[in-house]
Amino acid sequence: MSNLLNKTFPVFVSSLCRSAELEPLREKIYNEVGGKTCVYIDEQFKKDRDILRQDDLEVADELISRVREANTFICILGGTSHGSAIKVDGHPSSVSFFEIELFQAALLEKEMHVFVRDDFTPEPRLETLLEVLRFAFPEWRDLKRQSESDILLGVKRVVDRTLHRRVSKQWLKLRAPINRLVQAFYTRARNRPNPSVFFLHGTTEPRNKEPRLEILRPLVTAIEHQSNEEKRLSRLWIGLRELMACGYYEDIRDEELLGYWNRLLTEWAGAGAWYGLHADTPLGCLAALNSLTRVRERLGTLYRGKNESGDTAFPGGALASSKYSIAKRLYVKSDREARLNDALRDLQRSLDIPGEDQSGLLAIRGSIFRQMGRIAECIKDYDYVLRIRKQTHAPVSQIGEALCELGFGYLRDLSPRKGLSFCQEGVEMLRQGGRAGFLARGLRKLAVAYLVNGRLGKAYESRQEARTVAIKHGALDQL
Repeated sequence: MSNLLNKTFPVFVSSLCRSAELEPLREKIYNEVGGKTCVYIDEQFKKDRDILRQDDLEVADELISRVREANTFICILGGTSHGSAIKVDGHPSSVSFFEIELFQAALLEKEMHVFVRDDFTPEPRLETLLEVLRFAFPEWRDLKRQSESDILLGVKRVVDRTLHRRVSKQWLKLRAPINRLVQAFYTRARNRPNPSVFFLHGTTEPRNKEPRLEILRPLVTAIEHQSNEEKRLSRLWIGLRELMACGYYEDIRDEELLGYWNRLLTEWAGAGAWYGLHADTPLGCLAALNSLTRVRERLGTLYRGKNESGDTAFPGGALASSKYSIAKRLYVKSDREARLNDALRDLQRSLDIPGEDQSGLLAIRGSIFRQMGRIAECIKDYDYVLRIRKQTHAPVSQIGEALCELGFGYLRDLSPRKGLSFCQEGVEMLRQGGRAGFLARGLRKLAVAYLVNGRLGKAYESRQEARTVAIKHGALDQL
């Protein structure tokens, strides 16, 4: 059994696991359908893990990693309960282990198969959760209610199809670029400019209790000390779900709770960008930023006439970065240009605000100019960013980031040696600190610089190092 802990399972089965009705079914699936080798059933491995030394967030991290590595996600809805609550600093949160599995599957847009037992009568919290995630899951009310034996047969068919589709490692190497192409067209079809997309459609979950600060405070601390973007997102989800006990637009006047909405949505957009949540989906960066804009408008209204104690500025830089990231994945020129021009308008609005971080905004504008083929303007912006950061004694990682971007601009300007020199210097600075995603991105740019200079071995080494850093820190957008 212990050897199986390090094995990748192609199928993940999610359901309530502490249920007299579902425990026997889960065991049958593991033994009879999966043959103990291809279907992950979490409780089958608890005896081989030192779970007494794991806190609930670590257990959630393990479940999330298993969902990510699986090709197929099977959800069995049965019973009534929302599941066992994940504890934060000893306090039960509003999120269960069952929910964290469903959240991760929705986040990754996994291939999903949902089975509904004939005894399924969800309590209000579970019903609300399924409604919140309805964009990713089949409508459970429309699915046929099934007996245990029928579910077992259905799961077997899904597992057999999944195993039949498994392909060689050589083909998997080809899948990445093909998937990007497919995703690009999928994104285009689904993601026309849509300024009205909000985080989880702006859904709230009214409860008898207000959001609990004893949950939110330790989560914010945990997020501050967490460098892995995937783990940051799981903790942010717990915090945002806690906040969903209240609204965050015109119906809330609590400045402290709005401040938490402000903080957590900002962090979601940042972690989501490194994780690759670039689409007009209810869990995407753009949705979070559109909601953040509303939150800050509301904070500005509440703070009017007072000393502002929170950030109420229009998040133009983050919005522009999100739209730029979506635009890069669009293959139709008119669609791409529309998103990029929209991003430039957001940037200009923020550039017109006194006291905004000019270097950060200009860095994003330089990237947009590069994507638009306006290379001279791109280099001009990046050169100015570098000078600002040196003059203001910015952290060394920020100077390194500017050097890498300027070097990448020179590569597009057909100055390969100059570009390589800047990228090399930038990466050495990025190694000294800062967010790991910037190092992964810098290493990827350095790999390109080595490649165009004919140094193939160095290009391969840099690309592999970038991949290692990205996987370690959950910056999957840089893979």
